[in-house]
Amino acid sequence: MTTALSVLVLGDSTAFTDERGPQLPDTPHLYPNVTARHLEEQLNRPVEVTVVAQPGSTVRDALRAATKDRHVQFDLLAHADAVVIGVGSFDHAPAGVPPSVQAVVPYLRPDAFRRQVRRALHAAYPRVIQLRGGRGSRTPPREFQRLYGALLDQVRSITWGRAAGAALGPTSHRSAYYGYRHPGHARAEVRQLAQARAHGFTGVAVWPRVVAHLDALNDDGIHWPAPVHALVGADVAAALLPQLTGREPTTGLPEAYRRHLEAHQAETGEV
Repeated sequence: MTTALSVLVLGDSTAFTDERGPQLPDTPHLYPNVTARHLEEQLNRPVEVTVVAQPGSTVRDALRAATKDRHVQFDLLAHADAVVIGVGSFDHAPAGVPPSVQAVVPYLRPDAFRRQVRRALHAAYPRVIQLRGGRGSRTPPREFQRLYGALLDQVRSITWGRAAGAALGPTSHRSAYYGYRHPGHARAEVRQLAQARAHGFTGVAVWPRVVAHLDALNDDGIHWPAPVHALVGADVAAALLPQLTGREPTTGLPEAYRRHLEAHQAETGEV
């Protein structure tokens, strides 16, 4: 019996949501499941895909899962044959109310006061973005670069560099809530995909797949209809296949880890 290929997606809500809202994990048209079907067809091998994601996931959330959640680390990531990194979109979203302010809202009491504060913050968000001209992002670029690099290298370390890797670029946030402003998206996409490639992951630009379907996005301007999921899923499979078939190298070990391993082997004589 052929062992199933294990694909792990460390993503955000785009991995489980379409233009109608959140969907069940096995919904066929979601991009992780589209990717799995393409890989099964090309490799003639069963594929099991697992998605670790939640609404509003940022690179900080993904890094925390990959470094602190032992189930993600050792039950999922350590055994994965392929890893898809699908975060960054929320990090690059135009900044309105500071995330630190939003983070304390769930802890406010009484309930009526909490709801009042939440309504006020939601009303203020697009106004602040418009006042700032859409400049700034939820996660500052340098902080994103630091956390994203740490995430990519953590994945490479836990998988011993043997896993195939693909990294999705960010989607945009063009909706009333974000003031219809996202001038920094193109720069963020270029930087993120370049960083992913530098860390051994094949970059997958998703925004070019989305722009032809802007009228079909949901109200928040973020989540994709089924045709976009189909295109993105096919692109992810195409990015992984050369690595899975040996035509291209897998992600490899981080440079510092590789040097440390080589020094240890030279010292001990281990191979």
